[in-house]
Amino acid sequence: MRALRFTWRDCLFVHWPVGTAPLENAIPDSLALHTYDGRAWVSVLASTIENARLPGAPRALGMTFPQVNFRTYVRLGDATGVYFLSLDTASRLVTRVARRLYHLPYFHADISIETDGTDETSNAERTRRVRSHRFHPETLPVEFEATYRPNATATVPEPGSLADFLAERYRLFVPQAEMTARVEHDPWTLHPAEADVRAGSLFDAVGLSVPDAEPRVRYCPEMEFHVHAPKRLD
Repeated sequence: MRALRFTWRDCLFVHWPVGTAPLENAIPDSLALHTYDGRAWVSVLASTIENARLPGAPRALGMTFPQVNFRTYVRLGDATGVYFLSLDTASRLVTRVARRLYHLPYFHADISIETDGTDETSNAERTRRVRSHRFHPETLPVEFEATYRPNATATVPEPGSLADFLAERYRLFVPQAEMTARVEHDPWTLHPAEADVRAGSLFDAVGLSVPDAEPRVRYCPEMEFHVHAPKRLD
C-alpha cells in the first residue's frame, strides 16, 4: 500500500567506489553489501523534496524541503536496496518524525540550493550549487557542498550497467526499526555532469575515509516517487 508520494526536484547524484571492509563496519550485521564487479559504492543524493504528502491528498497540503542523503547499497537475501548512512534535511518536523517513528538517521541542517543562468539558458545547461551544514545537537558539524552543471544529453541507464546499479533502487532497509519499504518510480533519465564536490566530513561522520577516486556525477531534473508503507524486516 502506498503511504507517501512526492517529487524529487533537481536531483544530484554523486557516486564513489569505496573499500568493502571499512564500509561493512558502517552497516548493520543483518545486511550485506551489494557490490558491482566486486566494488562497493556510496552515493550522495541532493535534491528538493517537493509536495510530500499522503496519496490522494492535494498538492497544496504537501511539504517541500531540501535534503542531502548519504547512502550505500545493500542486500538481504535476494532483496537489494539502499541503506542510509545519514539524511540531512532543512525540515525540523521531518527530522523529529523520521527519527522517532522509523529510527532513520535524520539530522537537521541548513541547506541551500541555487541555480545560475538566465531565461535564455536551458534548464539542462545551468550551473547549480548545493550547500548543506549540519548542526544537529547529537553530532559534530558536517558539511556538503557541490557546484555542478550537466554536460551531456540525458540517457536511461542500460540494464545491468554500473549506472543502472547505482540509480535503479526500489527498496530501503532500516534494520534499527526492523523495517523495509518498497519505492516506486519510473526509470531514471540521467545527465552526466561536471562538478566540484566537497564531502569529506560526510565520510568522517560515519568512520569512512574520503575516496581518492573522482566521483561519478549525474543529474536528473525531476522524478515522481511513491513510498509504500513499511513492513517488518524478516
